Amino acid sequence: MDVLLRNSQSYQNDKMTQMQPIRIAGAGPSGLAAAIALAKGGRAVEVHEAKPDVGTRFIGDLQVIEAASESEPIPIFLDRIGIARNFYFRAADWATFYDHRRIARVIRSGEPYGWFIRRGAEEGTLDRGLLAQARAAGAKVIFGSRLQTADIVATGPASPDGLAREMTWHTDERDRIDVYFDHKLSPGGYSYLFILDGLATFGCAIVADFKRIDEYFDHSIAAAQQLHRFNIPQETRTGYSYMNFHLKQRATSGDARFVGEAAGFQDYLFGLGLRYALTSGHLAARSILEGRDFDDLWRSELGAKQETSLVNRFLYEMGGNRGLSMFVRSASRARDFRGYLSGWHQRRWWKAMLAPMVRRVWKHDGRCHHKPGEHWCRSRDTEMKVPPLGPIV
Repeated sequence: MDVLLRNSQSYQNDKMTQMQPIRIAGAGPSGLAAAIALAKGGRAVEVHEAKPDVGTRFIGDLQVIEAASESEPIPIFLDRIGIARNFYFRAADWATFYDHRRIARVIRSGEPYGWFIRRGAEEGTLDRGLLAQARAAGAKVIFGSRLQTADIVATGPASPDGLAREMTWHTDERDRIDVYFDHKLSPGGYSYLFILDGLATFGCAIVADFKRIDEYFDHSIAAAQQLHRFNIPQETRTGYSYMNFHLKQRATSGDARFVGEAAGFQDYLFGLGLRYALTSGHLAARSILEGRDFDDLWRSELGAKQETSLVNRFLYEMGGNRGLSMFVRSASRARDFRGYLSGWHQRRWWKAMLAPMVRRVWKHDGRCHHKPGEHWCRSRDTEMKVPPLGPIV
């Protein structure tokens, strides 16, 4: 009888736990991916977003979900994690790359090396598409709400390891995908012009000298105009976005699971973090649904991949403009750019040997090091009232 009573009590406790909503802080791609998986798995979900809408950091700009770091194609990946394509979604299988000498080289890919999406608080964007899917699955999304504690933390970047300024406008010019590799114009980064389906996005991404981002942006757009003039109307939208990436020992603190850029999940090479965001959000949901350790899940799927991309970032910065010229030339000569880029993401033996040295010299640990009141990320570092995640040692 005692055994039956204990089993009955345990069943009731499990049932009560199942009825308690999983609370997610942040309605970005990682938080909404987690909400979609949890709601489809039968759990009650509340997503709390401090802003009045999704995607308010962005301006309707074109971004890329990279497709070269894994063999699984992006459409199949999205199907596997239960995300429908109810947003702008266009394959990227060609582009024109420019090196610092302004030499243009066309790259082509048999299979897409990425997929273009749009970001922002408007219809057709990834943000609005994921929001609609989360609600349709049964998740409750509450705007203008901040959580002090959460089961899943998806609050975005806590510190700026990379900074981009972007401008977006409508145009009737022909489609173009231009990427400019020049450390003098964009230190440690690159600039780009995407014109697709009547929408244009110009951006400049850097990883150093953040205070001069406007200057770098102006010089980059002027250099692009000299190469191939394009019209910029008076009505444009301009915005800034930060990127956060760092290696870590864990992405948990107490019962909270950190996902997306809140945990520094990011592709270090080109700063394309959407695949990491969606993957980490889905893994956090799986850890809850399956009763598994989140740190074990992400280490298995993302740990080695992130370490390799950190080595790639080190090589990208240390190679200088000569190294970038070699990259552009090799990319253009490759029969399939996706295959060439996939080689960069593979865990080679020499990259594994380089990794410990790169970790020692890498200064980013996911924390804000500004003085109080100096930068927005200082307040966000303590917003959830949990200790910062430690770097790998």
